[in-house]
Amino acid sequence: MQLAESGGRRAFTMRADVRLGVALLAFVAAAALLIPSGPLEIDASWSELMLDLRNAGLDAIALALNAVGHGIVRALTIAGVGVFLLVARRLLELGTFAFVQSVTPFATFVIKSLVDRPRPPGQLVHPSGSSFPSGHVSYAATTATILVLLFAPLAHRRAAWVLAALATIAMAWSRTYLQAHWLSDTVAGAALGAGVSLLAYALMDLASGHRPDPAGGELARPDVPAPVDGDAHQLPVTRQER
Repeated sequence: MQLAESGGRRAFTMRADVRLGVALLAFVAAAALLIPSGPLEIDASWSELMLDLRNAGLDAIALALNAVGHGIVRALTIAGVGVFLLVARRLLELGTFAFVQSVTPFATFVIKSLVDRPRPPGQLVHPSGSSFPSGHVSYAATTATILVLLFAPLAHRRAAWVLAALATIAMAWSRTYLQAHWLSDTVAGAALGAGVSLLAYALMDLASGHRPDPAGGELARPDVPAPVDGDAHQLPVTRQER
């Protein structure tokens, strides 16, 4: 038993998603320690570019994304995913989704309080709290990442990752366009959200002993051999029905 647990821990730490998640969170921690209170050169240049691009159409798009990232729209989105997982009796995945949606905003709040970086001037919205990291972007990244991991079939995972990245980038753009955040705030928010979701999903895998199939059903555990027929031919392993 002890050897099996040790082997499971080694397999967990060797996973690519775990290594990426740890690297992303380490980046956020390092950035929080090193980021200056004022803008970086790239922050100032990007902010000026966003000011030059201002027009009524982009204002409307950015304000719509602002609404998606907080308040009633955000609450309904989280609740909708949670209800779907509950009705589908995917309770472990429901717990994982609830975990990332709780830990990410809490971590964002703590880092904001510790870093206390001022926001850019000339905001088109009235956000509360300090600037680093972006709470809207950490929410977008953690939600997009966990939705891909929980729902995207493996055959379509690459396309799903592209959509998740575009959603996160769109939210990051809107926060800088609205002058609610410096560009570096949004990068840190994206790294925080994605890192939390990657690690939470890997922990869910470790706890369940198998990788959930986003298309429905469960994939067979890798440590269980495939059944063998009477002629000693290995039979294909089918998904277990929920």
